Amino acid sequence: MTIIDTAEYALDDTWEPIVVPKDEEYELKIVSFLKDVDKRGYPFLMPFFEVTDEPRCKEFGAYMPFPNPDMMSEKELNNARRDLAAFMAAFDLGTSIDMDSDVGKTGWAILGIGKDKDGEPVNKINRFVVSR
Repeated sequence: MTIIDTAEYALDDTWEPIVVPKDEEYELKIVSFLKDVDKRGYPFLMPFFEVTDEPRCKEFGAYMPFPNPDMMSEKELNNARRDLAAFMAAFDLGTSIDMDSDVGKTGWAILGIGKDKDGEPVNKINRFVVSR
């Protein structure tokens, strides 16, 4: 039998993840990316972020469908282009995303509060801040 002693790990020294206040500007760091296809068949990118100065904040993502004129209405296409362009500019990504080397890059956004898949509060992007 193997016994693992967890006393050295300070397991009682933890905090519950928080949500930062809405309508404020925060510096974010990209922690990962998800590229997939949604239930409507739209290919999308979802970068995941953490707030750089608040380690207690839950990580959160931003759903961004890739602009596709064959699948989207004019309004959806415009919104997809604007959202992706704002993300690219806020994180100074130029014209391409490298899902490996762009992890760790920082940018700015105004955050809001939404719900995660379990209905729990989580931060969300209200607007990327480009002119910082």
